[in-house]
Amino acid sequence: MKQKAETMTLLYDQHHIEKSFSKEKFKIFLQEDMIFPLEGTRKKYRKGDILIDENDEVDDIILIESGHVIATKNTENLIDFYANQDIIGLSNMLLGSQSEYTYQVISNELMVIRYAKEDIIDKVINTQEGYFYHYVYMQSQVSRMMEKEELLRLPSEERISLAILSLGEKFGEIMKDDPDTVCFPIQISKGMLARYTNLNPNTVTNILQKLQAEDIIYSIRRTIYFNAYKLQEKLDAQ
Repeated sequence: MKQKAETMTLLYDQHHIEKSFSKEKFKIFLQEDMIFPLEGTRKKYRKGDILIDENDEVDDIILIESGHVIATKNTENLIDFYANQDIIGLSNMLLGSQSEYTYQVISNELMVIRYAKEDIIDKVINTQEGYFYHYVYMQSQVSRMMEKEELLRLPSEERISLAILSLGEKFGEIMKDDPDTVCFPIQISKGMLARYTNLNPNTVTNILQKLQAEDIIYSIRRTIYFNAYKLQEKLDAQ
């Protein structure tokens, strides 16, 4: 009983930390804190622009306000997607560290705030809140990496189904007239989906056609919509 109580306390504390020090609150912490307020530089990018190149020194921490970004390695290997409120460059807190990935804009427009990395390091080191924000960020990065590794171990059809569901829930839009229907983000093309899941584009096309035949997805003007309930039900049955 005591061990169970301790476990529940630990889980509650973890949940409390993640809620209190979320990435959504990180921007407020940076700008409105009275002790170490930081002023970032707002910048606009266009589709195809490179934020950081692989192996470049990371001098800035980037907070995305709007738009979409992909992280790639060795040009073709698509690692992950980033969007509103996501943070880039906070993983390695050493000055002069090199970027593991290339970050490229895939939306028509991207708005970010860039902060000097040395200022972020000072704030994280010198405030208790900074430590917790960095802790929650690193935990989320580890979770994303583990989810991606688990995804790539799945059979092709299950892999695509789960990728559509997870990416749609993270970056898509729920239809107001039908809460079960999600609009898959138009910024993520079929080719990107193939690269993200490490599958041949023809395989992805065949699976999408099968999902459409099962009345789980449909497309209008190259935009994919899917029924989240049916897709989750299909995944649960596999």
